[in-house]
Amino acid sequence: MSITDTVLPRGGGTDGTSPLFIPAKTSVGWNLFAMHRREDLFGKDAEDFRPERWEKLRPGWEYLPFNGGPRICIGQQFALTEASYTTIRLMQEYKDIESRDPKPWTECITITASGQATKVSLTPA
Repeated sequence: MSITDTVLPRGGGTDGTSPLFIPAKTSVGWNLFAMHRREDLFGKDAEDFRPERWEKLRPGWEYLPFNGGPRICIGQQFALTEASYTTIRLMQEYKDIESRDPKPWTECITITASGQATKVSLTPA
């Protein structure tokens, strides 16, 4: 909710590059799911799972898994540290991870447990 009248530097007009007036008490929201799949930012294959795209891409405000600014997730550093630690420990303990699913992986975005699982085989190092 905007507290006062404000003008965003871009987002208005037919091409989205003109200033945009936001009156006070206007509800403002954004869709991170759609934002993270924008072809103009991430390429024509924005829907494809391609981790290597992050090797050189250093996004700013167009990629917000933990939001940003004064409302950034307070658990961001903890979550990233835990994910990094777990990934490294898996790499240290196992020399190979193979898919054992009978069907290809499909993305399922949900806030709660979806009931979907990924079957893998881990080969000790």
